Formats: sequence, C-alpha cells, structure tokens
Amino acid sequence: MPAENSHSEGDQGRMQRQCCILMMLFIGLLVPKMSIAGESSNASREMRMDELVVTGNKMPQDFRTGDVDKKSSPAFYSLIERDQFQGKITSLGDIVEKQSGVEVRKHGGLGSFSTVSLRGSDSDQVMIYLDGVLLNKASGGGVNLSDISLGDVESIEVYRGVTPGQFAKASMGGVVNIKTRRGEKGFKGNVSLGYGSFDTKKGSVFINHKPGKWDYLVSFDAMDTANDFEFVNDQGKELKPGQGAVEDRNNAAVNRHNLLTKAGYDFSRDLRIELNNQWFYKDQELPGPHNSEKADTTYDTRRNITTLRLIADDMGHLGINSHFKINHTRKEEVYDDSEGFVGLGRQKKKYTTKSSSGSLYLECMMANHLLSLNTRYQQEHYETESRIQKQNPMDSSRDLFAAVLQDNWFLFTDELIVTPVLRYTRIQDDLESGTSMFGEHLQARSRHRNYLQPQVGIKYALLEGVNLKVNWGEYVREPSFYELFGDRGLLRGNPDLKAEEGVNFDCGASIDYRMEKSPLQKISFEAAYFFRDVDEMIIRTYDARGVGKSKNLARGRIDGLETNLSLSGFDCLRLLGRATWKDTENRGNDPLLKGNQLPGRYTTSYLGRIELSIGKNRFYAEKTLQKGMYYDSVNLLKADDQEEINLGFTGSYKDLTLTVEAKNIRDNQYQDFNGYPLPGRSYSANIKYSF
Repeated sequence: MPAENSHSEGDQGRMQRQCCILMMLFIGLLVPKMSIAGESSNASREMRMDELVVTGNKMPQDFRTGDVDKKSSPAFYSLIERDQFQGKITSLGDIVEKQSGVEVRKHGGLGSFSTVSLRGSDSDQVMIYLDGVLLNKASGGGVNLSDISLGDVESIEVYRGVTPGQFAKASMGGVVNIKTRRGEKGFKGNVSLGYGSFDTKKGSVFINHKPGKWDYLVSFDAMDTANDFEFVNDQGKELKPGQGAVEDRNNAAVNRHNLLTKAGYDFSRDLRIELNNQWFYKDQELPGPHNSEKADTTYDTRRNITTLRLIADDMGHLGINSHFKINHTRKEEVYDDSEGFVGLGRQKKKYTTKSSSGSLYLECMMANHLLSLNTRYQQEHYETESRIQKQNPMDSSRDLFAAVLQDNWFLFTDELIVTPVLRYTRIQDDLESGTSMFGEHLQARSRHRNYLQPQVGIKYALLEGVNLKVNWGEYVREPSFYELFGDRGLLRGNPDLKAEEGVNFDCGASIDYRMEKSPLQKISFEAAYFFRDVDEMIIRTYDARGVGKSKNLARGRIDGLETNLSLSGFDCLRLLGRATWKDTENRGNDPLLKGNQLPGRYTTSYLGRIELSIGKNRFYAEKTLQKGMYYDSVNLLKADDQEEINLGFTGSYKDLTLTVEAKNIRDNQYQDFNGYPLPGRSYSANIKYSF
C-alpha cells in the first residue's frame, strides 16, 4: 500500500514557520560576519585564525574531528573519565546514575536489564551512542545498559536536554555518548582479575601497540555472576515491611563476554583510516514470578558491530575537516520461556536486528564561525521467529535519513558563543504481511514521516571562569515497531500512532575558580533550571487478558533544578555534592491521571562524596538518596526511598593496582520495578598488573 504522508496542513504550517525562524536566525548571524569581514584586513583575519589554532591545540590529546568541543558547546553535560571506574566490578548504569539529572532503573543485580532516564525522560527518549554508532533499535525499548561493557570504555559523556549537532539522531531526553579506548604511542597493556559477592568473577586483558604510523588495540573482558542475593519475598502480597520469607534469588545468573579490536594507520597528521570491531555476548537467566524455584527462563544476546572510519582534516583552500564512517551491526536475541514461567503462555522466540549505516561529518572555520554539516543514512531490518507456534509475526524495516546543520558563532573574543542548529529527519517504516500470534491475517503496511527540529544555544563568559548558558530546542520521538505493529503476543500494534513531540529548555551558570597559594585550590559549581513539555505521549492500555495497545493519550510537563559542587584542596582532598529536584505532571485528559506524578521518576536525588588521596592511594566514601517515586500512573503504589552508603579504596605498588569496594553497607534493599528486588550489601576486590 502506498506510503502515508505524515503532514497535515497544520503540521506543514508549523514546519514552514520553523524554517522561516531558522532562516532568519542564520541570516542574522551571517550579516555580522559579512560586516566584520568587510571591515577587517587580511592580516587581521589571519591573526584571528592563529588565535583559533592556539585554542585548538588545547583540545584533549585524543580529540578528533566529529567529537564535541565541550569548551564551546552550550549544552549541560557530565564527563566521566576512565579513572573514575577503572578496576571496579560495577556496571555502566551504576556509574552514570551518580551524575545530576540521571536516573537508572534496574531489574536486579549486576548484568540485569537496566535503562537510563535523563531529567525525567523515558528511556526510549534517550539516545545511546557507542563510538558514534547509535544503539537504539527501531524495534523499541530503551537501550539495555548492561549490554555495554566498561572494560574497553575510555570515557562517557552525558548531554542532558539539548543535543549537540555532532549527533545526527536526537531525542527529547538527551544523549549518552560512550567512547571506547583509543590507541596511544608505544606498547602498553594490563591484566586484571576480580571477585565479589554473589559469586561474581571478572577478568580482563588489554594490549595497545603503536610503533609508528600503524597501531592496533585489543581489549577483552569476561564477567560471571550467580546473582543469588538474599531478599524478603512477600509473594506479591501487601505485607508490612520485613514480613515474608528470606530467600536466595533464583534463576538470575549472568555470563558475559566482550572483545574489542581496533587497527589504524596514519597516512599523515591530517589523514587516518581505522577499522574497529566489537563482539559481545551475554547469557542471562530471568527470575520467575514470586521467585519460583522451577523457573528456567533465559534471554541470550549476541551482538557484533563493525565500523570503518576515515578522518581527513585541513582539506582544500577552506581547510575543511571531515569524518566519514560506515557501519554494520547484527544483534540476535533469544527469549526462551518454553514453560511459561514469566509471560502469558509458552514462548520461545528469536529476534534479529541487522543495521547498516553511513555518515559524513564536515566542518569549516570561516571568520568567526565554525560551520558543520552532519548527515547520516541508516537502514535497519528487524526479524522475528517463533520456535513454538507455527505463526510468526511480521518482519519490519526502517530507513532513516538525518541531516544536521550547526553554526558556532564566536563573538567578542569568544566571550559570547551562539549555536543555532537545524536538524531534519526522514523515517520510512515498512511492515511485511503475516499472521499474528492470535491467528489474524495482518496486512502489509508502509508509512513515512518527516521531522524538522530547530534548536539554539547561547554560552556567555560573564567573568573569567564564570559561564552562563541558555538552550532551547524541539525534539521528536517516533513510535517503535513494538508500538506500531506489535510482535510479542502481549501488545497489539497501532499503526496510527503519532510521534511524541516535545520542547526542551534549560538555563544556568557554571563557575570554575582556581586559587593559588591557598589550602582551597579549586571550586567548581554548576546550577541549571530545565523544563520539558511533551505532547502526544505514548502510553499503553491493557484489556482483561493483559493484552495491551499503545495510544497517544497523554501530555506531560517536567521541570526541575540540578546542581553540582566540587571543592578541592590541600593537594589531597576533594568534596563532591550533587542534587536534582524534579516536578513531573501528567496533563492528559484522563480524570484519573490528570495532575498525577508521572510514574517511574524520583522527585529528588542527592549525592555526597569525599575523596582522600595519599600518594598513590585513594579512599572514598559516598552517600546517595532518592525519594518520591510511584510505580503506577494512578499514584497508588509508592516506591520506598533509596538510601545507600558506599566505601572504596584504590592502592598502587609498582605495576600492581588493588581496588576494593563495599556497596550499600547498611544492607538496605529496594525495587526500581515493583516485584524486582535489587541486591543489598555487596563487596568486591580487583587486582590489575600493568606492563
């Protein structure tokens, strides 16, 4: 059937207005640039370029074309570097959730399903990138953070709210950008072994060699855990706190392996080619309802990501920098509930996602402007196979094209930076004919949508070390295959779903002040106010059989305040404080839900941490507190407040490094999802030998 046109007359009018606004904004930026060029001599322009080159030399050593220049970006972000998690037996979710504005919800212990929320967003509204490869699948659901190993991660960037133009695909929640380790000069390597509570075992090997123009890198790690922690099982009944049998968690073991290989060649300082491959697999057991001892449900994942990239800088008389990348990803997931312990009825299904993409990033410095263009084309095919029922759901495919035009406009000797962005996205969804799990004939469908998303950011250096930031942008989250077409027996498709549309706004200030000849050496402080309005929110309604359907039924409003404070002094002491306050409101028309707090979001989050360094030895103690979450939309099921205290130590002697941690030392237990307990107290130790 022919593709549907996504735009009504009202939508077309809105897009035309957006185009006019952005055109006027870019023209307004261009006019001052032309006048400056007309009034300046060639010599003065050369001096300006020399200043910019000096600034560029201050970039991090591993900075490459296509990376976000965080010094000039107006976005509010967190940067987590490797030394903050190296040697720890932990997960990506445990690391990022300690940043302001970030929440991570987990189904259980280490390696269990976990997703991230930024400033109260849904996990579907957060884009996760791994070395520039988008991990969010068109099939739906937030990215499972436990499928990303920390063993080969170099750094993690969390952009809350507006999305820099270096990311072609954006959504209203923000972006988590994960960078794996990059080659360094010389020969380096390490081997580590670790053990922790619940029979957790972990090992890793890393080798890096760059003798000249050639370089290669190999990183392998493996983790195995029984996850047999004790918890109080209330059998799903509303008992008083502490009532119920104390049991070991059954059928929750996880076995995971990850291998990253990289090879590159530097033709010159400005030309590099690189081939990367990451292979990952995880065998995971899924606990049944009420911790049944007979449950043997499993969910296994296999993923391979291959990427070829070419970086060519300073091309032509304009000095254009470029980053070209092609990628192929294959992911297989097998859900085996053959005895029907977890879902409705017996199920054994295989889900295969194949994705190929190509992207080109170009940037050019012109007078006081850094103009960049980022384009991306991606084709994704999703196949499902039922190994018990004769009927198989339909296969789906999605073609995505995105183009982002971004201009960084530097004024008043870089004191004022204005960054307008225009993002265009076209999505084509196709569904093949087939037979549903209910025996119904399903007709082939096709639909396409076009989205235009403008945004603008301003960064102003009020004083040395004091910056003001303001950001505004429009964002879209298109429905997933799971919501549009249904495929797993528990959700019927709704191909008439509209995309969620939202507006992000934030403003705030950051202070970074260093003091010489003083016991208090550095003060860093950041505060930001934010709000998000979301129209056509997608929610699910369920019938008496427990079969659901996605509908556009709600509007939502989220606003809040996030703060960060860091104090360093005496060459050995550091104090950290982070706090986030959120107010979430359902503004839909349902009288039972209107005015309620949106479910699955804490209203307040706090973190306090003290770090002490003595030579090569480091100690830390931290306390976290999260309050005010409901499990349900009606706000009848209130989650317990989460309060934890963690301790840790890292010590080095010659080539050996020992890391010891004690988490949740008060042994408090909570549930991010109702009915899915989290572990209590745990201990771990890891030793690393470097060569």
